[in-house]
Amino acid sequence: MNYTLPALLLSLLSSTALAAGVPAVTVKQIGATFMEAPPGREKNLVPFATLGAQESVETHAVIIFQDRLIADIPAFGNDDSKITASAIVPNKPQVSLGTVKASSFRKVSEDGKKTLVSLSISRLPDGGVRGVSFNGYLKLPVATSIARTSVAFQPKVGAKIDVGLGNSVISNIDSTSITLSGDERLMGIAAMKILKADGSTIIAERGGYSRENRTDGTAVSAQWRFSGPISAGKLEVSSYRDLTTVEVPINLIVAKPY
Repeated sequence: MNYTLPALLLSLLSSTALAAGVPAVTVKQIGATFMEAPPGREKNLVPFATLGAQESVETHAVIIFQDRLIADIPAFGNDDSKITASAIVPNKPQVSLGTVKASSFRKVSEDGKKTLVSLSISRLPDGGVRGVSFNGYLKLPVATSIARTSVAFQPKVGAKIDVGLGNSVISNIDSTSITLSGDERLMGIAAMKILKADGSTIIAERGGYSRENRTDGTAVSAQWRFSGPISAGKLEVSSYRDLTTVEVPINLIVAKPY
């Protein structure tokens, strides 16, 4: 397929997934950079503030769900997302540039329905490039809502935490953190806090996670670090409902701006 692109900084594309059973999602491109290598790939001519990269093309997009919340949970290893880049050259088929480097840290909006994705490649073919296309899919965990459950809490190793996430127990505890052990349902915890007997509240943040595949299933350990000393009271756990992983189609173009 041949391509002819105007000399614009961006070809801003938006795509919406509306297939049956797939949550409605829009991908909105919001910016890009395009830098070619200097003639002869002369190292002494590389611009400052480029960290030594002779050339790169990067684009940023916001993924917007209409009726789903993006689950802010840890990812273990390869998430199986697959996005590739191709160079667009005049009167020729696209030239494959291989797999794209994607941002590794997920940023989520306050309403939980939007996230930023940044994609980049660091090598272009010599001469005649008119733009770069990014195509593939990004896997994201999403949920329909967040449920909150409160249970009596005693800071004791071996105590069960019955919040609808399987047979979760406290496997370790210190002055300001607890570690829960259970199965993969523990990954569905969105937030946690303790309401103390004196009326004060301490809020937890995620600590370390571990996951181990066993013959009887997957074992997960999840640490939560609290904002103050832990004591007995009520434990309020917020968890994602109907947690699942969806494939968001990515089809973006960055045109050469000169």
